Amino acid sequence: MVKQVRTMAKPEPREPPTEKADMKQLVDMVKRGIVDLTSLKFNTIVEVSMDDETHTHRVVCELVERAAIPDSMDLLGIYEIHADDSGFIQTFKRIGMRKRGDVTNSEDF
Repeated sequence: MVKQVRTMAKPEPREPPTEKADMKQLVDMVKRGIVDLTSLKFNTIVEVSMDDETHTHRVVCELVERAAIPDSMDLLGIYEIHADDSGFIQTFKRIGMRKRGDVTNSEDF
């Protein structure tokens, strides 16, 4: 029996962006992009900053992982997203979770 190995093709290199998105455009593109990638409901933006190490924009947001009744018991995933100057998502990862009713300090993530 021959075992098939699935490989992923390397993405085509993209031209560097010619125009930089302003903050609102960047946030809007990241919001749409993360919802498309995860199929989760968007909740809120927690932080937007420039990551000097990767030269990308770091966006931290919350997505609804599990809706509950009452909504104060919703389970929210906290995601760190890195996007280029045009607002295209380069990487993302979940960095935490919390119940909507719990208060957390943004420095915790």
